[in-house]
Amino acid sequence: MNVQERFIQYLQEQALCQPHERILLAVSGGKDSVLMAHLFARAGYAIGIAHCNFRLRGEAADADEALVYLLAKTLRVPFYATAFETEAHAQQTGVSIQMAARKLRYEWFEAIRVTQGYDYIAVAQHQNDNMETLLLNLVRGTGLAGLRGIQPKRNRIIRPLLFLSSEEVQAYVHAEGLEYRDDASNYSTKYARNKIRLEVVPKLKELNPVLEYTFAENMVRFTDAYTVLQAYVEELRNGLFTEFSDKEWHISVAKLMDLQPRRFLLYELFKPFGFTEPVLSDLEGAIRNVPGKQFRSPSHVLYLNRGELVLKPMETEEDMVATIERPGNGAQWDEYRFESSLSTDRAVMGESHIAQFDADKITFPIQIRAWQEADVFYPLGMSGKKKLSDLFVSLKIPVYQKRSVPVVVNGNGDIIWVAPHRMDDRYKITGKTKKVFTLACF
Repeated sequence: MNVQERFIQYLQEQALCQPHERILLAVSGGKDSVLMAHLFARAGYAIGIAHCNFRLRGEAADADEALVYLLAKTLRVPFYATAFETEAHAQQTGVSIQMAARKLRYEWFEAIRVTQGYDYIAVAQHQNDNMETLLLNLVRGTGLAGLRGIQPKRNRIIRPLLFLSSEEVQAYVHAEGLEYRDDASNYSTKYARNKIRLEVVPKLKELNPVLEYTFAENMVRFTDAYTVLQAYVEELRNGLFTEFSDKEWHISVAKLMDLQPRRFLLYELFKPFGFTEPVLSDLEGAIRNVPGKQFRSPSHVLYLNRGELVLKPMETEEDMVATIERPGNGAQWDEYRFESSLSTDRAVMGESHIAQFDADKITFPIQIRAWQEADVFYPLGMSGKKKLSDLFVSLKIPVYQKRSVPVVVNGNGDIIWVAPHRMDDRYKITGKTKKVFTLACF
């Protein structure tokens, strides 16, 4: 099986994208991203190419952009380019240049994806990148999640070259005569990842010549083990956390003390609420002897009270609310982006992240907010009204995630969509519908 066939097989096996979907490719001009562009183009996908100039390498960076522009022109696909003042941004935000560049590019990629109608952003990381990430995680200290390496798909980011080693990428690019550019900074050992690539990996390959393959196989096993662990922890959490309201859970101290291995399970139980290992270590030491003591994360607080731990969100001024003033407008709510449109096309879309409403029943502005305890609506396909809290139970949404689910409210106060799970039956399109208001949640 050649590389092109393996590429298509990997897309299918990992459910990264479908042939009808549009993919925005992050192309730097290096051999990995150039190869990715050719593989997608030859597979017949509708693609666009996005390139970032970080203004860090002078004329070399400009030459990278020129090459990527010619690549897009050759493939006859849309080309998007931008330039960042990366050093200035790093100084202003107090982060490293590498972290600043990462933040800038991913925010820009997502903006292009949404505004230009792409389904996914593809990044050209391969097996060696994955192996280096795992080694860095081990060196810096990581939980089990870090042993999984780079995941093939995360939200709208896909990584379709993780089945290839760097040697395979090099061989294919050379055999096909593909033009690319090398970034000289890739050979500087002042960066931790480069030190791993240039100094550590060659030594390890003396012990195991097929190191990339071995790491790839191990990361599959680690991922499977992590999935099993998270299912167990979720079941454990549901049994231990008693919900008193949307803002409060009580946990028996005695039951926590019976857990083994206790520190490990404490970390996994409270990790979704932002608690770090040092804080949970303090909790374990004080749990029997210091009533009233508080333990804080950026989003939550834990405190001891009469043999129980009480978990509550940190107090905020008010719940975040986003507003869509009219059809065609969009809005950002938490990590979700909403886009809207109005049309006379009544064809039903099957995607779960898209809801279609009878436009004559919509009153603007509509709001997007978090769940409130008294919320009810009329779920599509069901008779009668239902509490949203009951819907969350039926959908098996954990209690701590309920306030992260966007609730779309009509201008008259009715809940019309619990995104992206279920819309309200009263607002569905029918044979009498003249115009369709479509809302997409990404």
